[in-house]
Amino acid sequence: MKKIIIFLVCLICILICGYFISTIIIYPISGYTIKETIKILNSSYDPLITIKALQTHYEKAPKALVLGIIVSLVIFFIIYIILNIKPKEKLHGDAKWATIADIRKLGLLNKPKKGEIGSKGIIVGKFKNQLLRFYGQQFVSLGAPTRSGKGVGVVIPNLLDYNSSLVVADIKLECFNYTSKYRRDILGQDVYLFNPFSLNSHRYNPLYYIDLNNDEKCDNELSDFANLLYPTIGVDNTTLFFNQLAQSLFIGICYMYKDLFISECGIKFMKDQNININFTLAGILKLSRGLDLEFIDDSGNKQKIQGFENTFKFLEYCNILGKKTISKIKTYFDVDSDNTRSGIMSSFNSPLVQFESEILQTTMGGNDFDFRDLRKKKMTIYIGITPDKLSSAKSILNMFWSQVINVNVSEGTFESNKEFKYPVLLLMDEFTAAGQIIPIQTGVSFIAGYGLRLLTIYQSRSQLETKEPLGYGKEGASTLLTNHACSIYYAPKEQSDAENLSKLLGDKTVKNTSRGSSSSSGGGSSSRNISEVKRALMLPQECKELPFEEEIIIIDATKPIKANKAFYYSDPYFMNKFKLVSKTLSKFKGLPPRNIFEGAMVDKELRIEIQKLELEQ
Repeated sequence: MKKIIIFLVCLICILICGYFISTIIIYPISGYTIKETIKILNSSYDPLITIKALQTHYEKAPKALVLGIIVSLVIFFIIYIILNIKPKEKLHGDAKWATIADIRKLGLLNKPKKGEIGSKGIIVGKFKNQLLRFYGQQFVSLGAPTRSGKGVGVVIPNLLDYNSSLVVADIKLECFNYTSKYRRDILGQDVYLFNPFSLNSHRYNPLYYIDLNNDEKCDNELSDFANLLYPTIGVDNTTLFFNQLAQSLFIGICYMYKDLFISECGIKFMKDQNININFTLAGILKLSRGLDLEFIDDSGNKQKIQGFENTFKFLEYCNILGKKTISKIKTYFDVDSDNTRSGIMSSFNSPLVQFESEILQTTMGGNDFDFRDLRKKKMTIYIGITPDKLSSAKSILNMFWSQVINVNVSEGTFESNKEFKYPVLLLMDEFTAAGQIIPIQTGVSFIAGYGLRLLTIYQSRSQLETKEPLGYGKEGASTLLTNHACSIYYAPKEQSDAENLSKLLGDKTVKNTSRGSSSSSGGGSSSRNISEVKRALMLPQECKELPFEEEIIIIDATKPIKANKAFYYSDPYFMNKFKLVSKTLSKFKGLPPRNIFEGAMVDKELRIEIQKLELEQ
């Protein structure tokens, strides 16, 4: 039935189309020239001319109508053929580079809205001198070896363009020095620098986000944080055993802090002892070594209590400690072997000892910004870790990034809170420096729903595939990269990365001509054979030889893009942004000389001032 209806509809269309063609054809077959016909059609076209001619029995009318229907039928037949012709499939594939039309279709050339400063798209490169922006909530990754231009081609351009909240790993402090003033003064953001190994820093206390007063949430928050300090994934059985007990001890001491400094009984007791400890990592470490307590015995003599075990027993005797505290800490003291207890305490101390330094006690002894505000107001947080401190800052970076994600996920989605207005870009340079970030490993498939967007920058795939907890392992790295819809690649240095990129780009079919010849006493002959062979769109060696200024962008379900890097120093769009905050640079109409630009940075014209902290005593 359906086919009959389609046939009838097509037949009616052919007849209608044929009639109108006949109103044009009737003139040439009646002896008019083409020029005369066009003139008549332009001046006095009559759609009823064929009907009138039939009514007057004009002998040419039936012929015009038949010819019109024939022409209409031919046109419909040609259209049908075109629509149903299947392109010949290439034997070995048909990989091609994206054209300007493909890129425009993806929306990568969309510019910021009129009157808007910057955009919420991630700058991924340039094509034919136009910036490419990847919009939406999907993630972007950048595989870039050292000294390949990731800072000047991706990091700083995005810091000058992305106009919503942003958190950035600032290796070498270049990002802060170049862009902090612009983000504060022009984009109107609250700007913070967490530089843990310097007193020129805002403060960040990771324990600030654990609410000891909330019995419902406290257990989970402490367990999650303890798992950051003492990982249980990717470790041997011995380390697993000691880390699990160290976690329990850490949670127990946090509850001890609650009993001493939050409960009414504990506050009075500690006030009498004239002891005050902050709820920081250094404070928890101090508490784990016991307190210097004094009391008057029944004989009226002054007695002293020292050491963790004696402190615990005395506080338990005084009924100051709660059930959770006693249960967790007794797990440690119930271990029979002194060597085992020593191993547990060693595991407990290992990640905490560094926080005893005066500088870390100062920079991590309070909180000047709150991760819970990232979606409520426009904020930029720079994490300033210089390269010489990357190894010692691993645990700090890990807990920082983990808490950015955990805190915002626990606060809910945009739909659940009307205060949430701004998405957050996590620009994670030197991504592997933090080791395995569990909330990213487990949440990469859903955190976009909370307004968190990743721009992940790594040096090589082998870095990502390092065994847990230093990396993500092969399967984890594959899952991680799969959840990045847009992948940018600079010229790889490692052969494995070049081979992987070549495979991602795909193969194309090319014609290969082979010639042969033979000779004999009677003469000679030659042959020519043409065959189709497979050829990679880019061979591994060609990937490694990609020019410094070029890059490759691969986006899900589309052709790969060969683009240019979006160097900020050669683009007036970015340089004009610097001129808005620098008196020196504003004097130049075009691009300022490199030495002048660097001078403005050295003179601190592009950065904000951070008040120097005073060392905690």
